[in-house]
Amino acid sequence: MSKRKCLINGASFTIKKCGVQLDDLINSTVGKKKNQLSLAVAVNNELVQKSKWKSMIIKEGDVIEIVQPFFGG
Repeated sequence: MSKRKCLINGASFTIKKCGVQLDDLINSTVGKKKNQLSLAVAVNNELVQKSKWKSMIIKEGDVIEIVQPFFGG
């Protein structure tokens, strides 16, 4: 089993298996509460619609940004 690296929010992250879906990666990063949160996700500076999270496959070297809005001032 080969390990591959990508960046999530600027931190190095190792993908333990080939063909990991973006949705699974979000689950491992944010947790199962992801459906209750308002999240925006970009891969390589391109916004990925929530409807495509399960079909997007993360590759070695991808840069993923996961953000959520917060309120206050």
